[in-house]
Formats: sequence, structure tokens, C-alpha cells
Amino acid sequence: MSKRSYRHMSAEDRETLSLGLAQGHSLRMMARVLGRAPSTVSRESARNTTRGHPYRACTAQVQAAARARQPRRPRKLLDPWLWQYVRTQLAEGCSPEQIAGRLQRAYPDDMSKHLSAETIYVGLYVLPRGALRSELLAALRQARKARRPRARGTDRRRGGPGNSDSVLSGSLA
Repeated sequence: MSKRSYRHMSAEDRETLSLGLAQGHSLRMMARVLGRAPSTVSRESARNTTRGHPYRACTAQVQAAARARQPRRPRKLLDPWLWQYVRTQLAEGCSPEQIAGRLQRAYPDDMSKHLSAETIYVGLYVLPRGALRSELLAALRQARKARRPRARGTDRRRGGPGNSDSVLSGSLA
């Protein structure tokens, strides 16, 4: 059994689903026609069907595009208590690393209250522009408005990965 990667439904897939459901076909039948899991087709139908109205491809496409544009806060920061704790600690001058450490020490047995510093950073930088975002970013020790992309693959410093070899070999000669 090969594992397929997830693909979002295209406008064409949505149109096929809309026509099939209008003709009375079941969700399982439409899943087979589209080559998708029945749960994917069921979720698509439930997410984009308005009360009292049948599934419509054009409406579904508009709603999916709107959802894709919305930034998402990390799941753990959806907890109001945890989000308020992070905001309070930032206002007091703590770094995300310190906040994560304090939570782990204060609540060693409660995994729902454990956060990583990375989760806190992501939660801050995903906020939409506004007073709250600028207030929380100003509380960070680094005064950066946006995050820099992380290095991937090769070394991003001058000279690349082989630069240190020439320095060492030059001092031995």
C-alpha cells in the first residue's frame, strides 16, 4: 500500500462533487470517482455546505480560498489561560525560552501547559497586524518585525562549509 501525499481539492474536483451530489450519488461513490478517501469528501461537503442549501462548488471554492488566507495560531496557544500567561510573561520582560522553562518547572505533570519557545514565537508572528501584535513584538528582546528564514542545507555564513578548513590548515603551515 503506497502512501499518497495530501492534495487540496481543486475547483474541478469540487464541481464533480457538486454535480454528483445533485444527481443523488452518495459521498462514498463520489470519493471513489474522485480517487479520494471518503472522509476527505465528507469533510469537504460538511465544511462547505450551508444550512438548507445543497453543496455548491463555487461557494466551496470561495470559502476554501478565504480559509487558506487566514493565519492560524498554534493549537496549544488556543487555550485562553496559556495565551494570557504568555502575554503576561512577555510584558514582564521574559523571553519565550524563559516562559517555556517556567511552564515546565511550574507544571511538570501537566503536558497541556508545556510549550516550546518556537511555539511561542510562531504564535506571536502569526498574529495579524495591529496594536496587540506590535505590543507583544515590542516586548521581545529582539526588536524584529518579522522572522528571518532559517538556514536550510548549506551554511549561510561567508565561504560555505569548507571555509574553516583553509583557516586551520593555514595556521599549521
